[in-house]
Amino acid sequence: MSGEPRIVFITPTWAGDFEHFRVMRASLEHSPLARFLHYVVVQDEDLSLFEEFRDRPGLTLLSTRDVLPVDVERRRVKARRLSQRLGRNLTRICGSLKRVVSWPAWPSYTGWHTQQLCKLKLASELDCDLAVVIDSDVVVTPNAMADDFSAQSGVLCYAQWQRRSELRGKVKHWLEESERLLGVEPDSERVNVYFDTPFVLDRAVLNQALRELEAKQGKPWWDALLSRPPRRWSEFGVYKAFLASRQNELKPEWREPAFFRYLYDTRDPETVVSQVKSFMHDPQVHYVTIHSQASGRHEWPAEDFLVPILSDLKSTA
Repeated sequence: MSGEPRIVFITPTWAGDFEHFRVMRASLEHSPLARFLHYVVVQDEDLSLFEEFRDRPGLTLLSTRDVLPVDVERRRVKARRLSQRLGRNLTRICGSLKRVVSWPAWPSYTGWHTQQLCKLKLASELDCDLAVVIDSDVVVTPNAMADDFSAQSGVLCYAQWQRRSELRGKVKHWLEESERLLGVEPDSERVNVYFDTPFVLDRAVLNQALRELEAKQGKPWWDALLSRPPRRWSEFGVYKAFLASRQNELKPEWREPAFFRYLYDTRDPETVVSQVKSFMHDPQVHYVTIHSQASGRHEWPAEDFLVPILSDLKSTA
């Protein structure tokens, strides 16, 4: 890839991640990455909450209605209503039923699934070379740079390696289902288990992968994904499986995410704020992920650490 690649950022989000998103966007605006276009996709019924961001320079605010196929959006709305009516436990049971007996259909259209479709849809259609997915729980430090997303070979993919025989739980399902969807025969004991963001999608490679997925499954790529058992597939898993299957042709650079940091325990707000402040001044750290226990479902108020972090960002701008 000659010259600097055309980079865009993509963030799918919803009301439950609003405060996290506010911090992420502020950190992006105060970083060297502020010059790049940022596409934000919000669940349609939550769009009014995000209106304050509509006129931010470089930010394009979209709703799921703007991005998803009409039928998928209709089913997403129905799934959200049912999920809210039934509650988390019954929703989880319905998802398990769908995996076992292929019924009911609606758990496949919940926000977790349709957010993944939004990422792929935009990344495959926008006028860019690289689409960088960045979730709402990421804080971008002043040390972030465009070079974080490109490689000499032209195809970069972040990677953390693990033995296939050691895989358990959701990561095992994501990897196996991705290979199954593409008809890829595993040929290595080492597998890439990086599923975090920032995640780089090379637009040309992604479109190749989606075309192959459609050819293998005989249906539009989003239908192919949604037809699989809920929470068993991953958009990043499909992309990585395709990239690995074309390794000799595409010669990807599998780069360790050495300048990423992760915070999992957010029970002590003062500690979280102190850790983030330290990372912001560490030249070796470019991105900090503050993992929520589950989006919008903290056992303790996320605002207790997000508000001070946002204040720090604004005071150092």
